[in-house]
Amino acid sequence: MGFITICFLTASSSLPATIINNTKCPVEPTELAVSKYKSNYKGNTIYFCCKDCVSIFNNNPKPYLKTISEFTNIKSSETNKSALQNIFDHAWNTAFSFPGISVLFTSYIVILLMRVALLQFPNTSFISTFARTLSSFRSIQLLTLCCLTAEVLHAHLSYSIDSKDKELENKLHSTTFLEYGEPLIPSRPKREPSLQSKFYRGNDERNPNLYNGGNYRTAEFYIDLCNNEGRSVNYDSRVSADNLFIRVVINRSPNTAEYFWKKDRMNGIYVTKNSGKFHWTKDKITDSVQLIETENETSWEFRYPLINFHAENHIKGIIYLCEKRKSDNGDLIGGRFHYAFQFNLKINGNTLDPMSDLWMGPLYRKRSLRIWEIPENEWLSQMPIPENQSKVPIKNSTLLGTKDYEENTN
Repeated sequence: MGFITICFLTASSSLPATIINNTKCPVEPTELAVSKYKSNYKGNTIYFCCKDCVSIFNNNPKPYLKTISEFTNIKSSETNKSALQNIFDHAWNTAFSFPGISVLFTSYIVILLMRVALLQFPNTSFISTFARTLSSFRSIQLLTLCCLTAEVLHAHLSYSIDSKDKELENKLHSTTFLEYGEPLIPSRPKREPSLQSKFYRGNDERNPNLYNGGNYRTAEFYIDLCNNEGRSVNYDSRVSADNLFIRVVINRSPNTAEYFWKKDRMNGIYVTKNSGKFHWTKDKITDSVQLIETENETSWEFRYPLINFHAENHIKGIIYLCEKRKSDNGDLIGGRFHYAFQFNLKINGNTLDPMSDLWMGPLYRKRSLRIWEIPENEWLSQMPIPENQSKVPIKNSTLLGTKDYEENTN
């Protein structure tokens, strides 16, 4: 009865709610939802940041329900399952979560049924012998011991797997998911909407032996939209969702450490929309776009198609620039997130709405890199960061911070 009670309580706690107190707008995930703007969807109240988002959601709610984890209640209500079906589903899931206890519980039921059968068919020698053997005190002891041992082993195995996942997550991402959430959402720059932007990447090491104490430029990012022919797309351009790309050009800044720009390392950089923690292992990457070197160890470019983000007259989403990471023996263990490129494009007729926007933000931050020591605007900014004017190349890996990057990289 205890097992059934647990399953019932677990199932009851996840039944659809009539009000969803979402904190973020489902249409604009970077904006806070407010009670003033709301919509009713299948008996659920959902809040938004503005009336435009309410209208967008009402016209086509499905794309936004799929991506916002806060709306799992809506997903469950769409299945139209009864309370009994929910209880059964949770009982099934609980059984697989605790296999040893589940087998023990099931065995007790079988023993009870055999005892009943023994009363009903006392003269059936086979049933009588089997029931007495199975329900003997020694058999029950042995069964209980085996099932509890199996449960302990299962719990230990699950803990080991979780610990390895946590260790790998920390090695790959450090504090990325703690700071930017799941899915990863970059900070939005405080500026007017733009489809063409230039960002400066700063150095994330500080030391008096470095030029300007370490506060200098390491790279420049040029981001814009283009078509398949490479022509820039702006607000007055004729656009088609099936011929629209995000284009990013990365230029190496003068007097920066050579290690970060070597061919074998840059060949491990890729772009994807997958925000899973374990790229190439648990999370399969099917949309990977590689960097193209346009100038030897100096300039690179990628173009990512936006057709899969198109829903009616909107193109919205996030893509991530990541780096493949390897173990000590050279095996690929995952991908590290470095930057995110977010876009919110609205097509009016054949052109883009003036409020359409495209921006980027940093994601990876070493645990030792405290935000109050190096503000984000000294790490990635639209305001120019000074170039390194030092003519003497520094090769000290501690000063350059390459030890952290060289770890698990061949």
